[in-house]
Amino acid sequence: MTNSAATLDNNFNEVTIDKEVVTSKLKDMLADQLKMDAEKIDVHQPFTSYGLDSIDAFTMTGDIEDWLSIELPSALFWDYTQIDEVAHYISSNFAELRS
Repeated sequence: MTNSAATLDNNFNEVTIDKEVVTSKLKDMLADQLKMDAEKIDVHQPFTSYGLDSIDAFTMTGDIEDWLSIELPSALFWDYTQIDEVAHYISSNFAELRS
């Protein structure tokens, strides 16, 4: 497996990813996208409170897809409005998103 963020479960039949790994990476991605300090980002605040617009959201969705080799819904950042929610969605649905 080329992605160190993902791991196989004990039965070697399902690929999983740790929510904390995703959360940390999303904070870094948002900080890079908006040119701000990642330490100032609260994972429970809505993306809109940081000024994330549709172009930024589209760009970040593509970056996440590239990072994890998954396919995400185009409305991801509107359906899940906080980093914590997006990280939970990805980590909970990782195996299906890789299909």
